[in-house]
Amino acid sequence: MKEKTYKLSVFRFDPLFDTKQSFKSFNVPRSEAKTVLDALLYIRDHFDGTLAFRASCNQGRCGSCAMHINGEYGLACETPLHPGKTTIRPLAQLPIIKDLMVDMERFWEKYESIKPYLVRHSGEARQSFTNRKEMDSMIDCILCGACFSACMMTGLNPEFHGPAAYVTLNRFLRDERDAIHDQRMELVTGENGVFRCHSMYNCNDACPKNVKPSENILEIKKNIG
Repeated sequence: MKEKTYKLSVFRFDPLFDTKQSFKSFNVPRSEAKTVLDALLYIRDHFDGTLAFRASCNQGRCGSCAMHINGEYGLACETPLHPGKTTIRPLAQLPIIKDLMVDMERFWEKYESIKPYLVRHSGEARQSFTNRKEMDSMIDCILCGACFSACMMTGLNPEFHGPAAYVTLNRFLRDERDAIHDQRMELVTGENGVFRCHSMYNCNDACPKNVKPSENILEIKKNIG
């Protein structure tokens, strides 16, 4: 009996050589793969060693395997395969390096621009258990970039910080140990700041860790002036 397979349609594009983007079909034995990442690894190892994609921990923690899978953003290592065709695309709003691998430079530039680190007051920095508990959901962000790619404003306005940056910003705005609350607010109150968010909730839908960036952005808006 012929072994059953999963059918995958994988985005292919190498800007150094290709003039058009395309999709290539592969059939992966069901016995060899349970998740989209399993299938991609099998394709790379058995069918096409030139297929480019990112992956690291295979545990849903590093965020490097975020992709657009069957119309939704998710982590390839956590997305199960199902009968029928699975279509896989790279993250949107970011330049394609090759195939499913994108250039994350703009994402990291915007993230770094909001000062994603604690600036302490002088002396010992103490934090109450209650205050730390308030940050649990924000700290769950794994910086996979899915929310950034799902956000319409990051595509329309290159100066917009993006949802992941605002989640981290809100985390430090809440932190009772932080000494630069006012400076942080100044970073996002300008023409290209937090009010450019139109609350479409695409970022919430895209987040694989249920961080809810839209709620964090709304909280920052409420705290402005």
